Amino acid sequence: MLFLIPAVAAVAGCNVINPAEPVPTYIKIDSFHFVQHDPVEEGPIAHNITCAWIYYNNNPIGAFDLPCNVPVITEGDKGLISVWPGIALNGLVDLQPIYAFYNFDSTTLVTDPGGVREFTPVAKYLNDAKFPYKEDFEIGNSFQAFDPDATGQPVIQRTKEAQYVLSGGGGGLIELTADHPYSENISNTGFSIPQGEAYIEISYKCSVPFEIGMYNTLNTGVDAYNYIFGVKATDTWKKIYIELGSFTGTYKGKDHKVLIKTSLTSGQSSGYVALDNIKVVTF
Repeated sequence: MLFLIPAVAAVAGCNVINPAEPVPTYIKIDSFHFVQHDPVEEGPIAHNITCAWIYYNNNPIGAFDLPCNVPVITEGDKGLISVWPGIALNGLVDLQPIYAFYNFDSTTLVTDPGGVREFTPVAKYLNDAKFPYKEDFEIGNSFQAFDPDATGQPVIQRTKEAQYVLSGGGGGLIELTADHPYSENISNTGFSIPQGEAYIEISYKCSVPFEIGMYNTLNTGVDAYNYIFGVKATDTWKKIYIELGSFTGTYKGKDHKVLIKTSLTSGQSSGYVALDNIKVVTF
């Protein structure tokens, strides 16, 4: 008996120091379902939500590439899961912040140790999102040659060819040849971008790389422009979100325009850039 008490105490102490680890409940998210408030204001549906930022009872769990199956240590019988959509900033998969213009969605997670709850969060633009520029090539084309004196240079043309249209009845197309290997384009109507969060969203596929930039008449009256980001060739439709706040913060003005340029690379005798659903999003 003299040895039994310390042994029992030791076992009890071991259980206190190393309690049984809780078994998580899993939340499985394959993708987001995107919906619209106003198709006329927002333009066609096209998104590229690449990750989910997950919170449990307002506490961060983490950011997870989609699709994901995430373990959650629950509290009590149930808790609230909130999911925010994340995008690849400027196409960079190592930078996937929450997209400020999309809403979050939530669901109740009932505690079920080892169990899996499937959830498809709904994403949509926030009511406060504004779209000062849109071009979906459905009824026209707002682009023209950057240099009006550059005769013979190919420019963005509206096309109805299905292979160059992502959605709807029209898309934008640049076709390059050995005789005309370069194209530089500018939107023909200026628009205002408030200071702060701003992005340009573009859906594209292309056999040659191209660059996206912004042009602006500054508050001083001087014209300035800068190419912000380059896009690699891809034979499948993709969507990119390009951050504009850095440009508008440096080049302050009220007459912004979109720039797109491309050229054949070494060894190419022809190439194309197909564009659709271009929009600038601000608050």
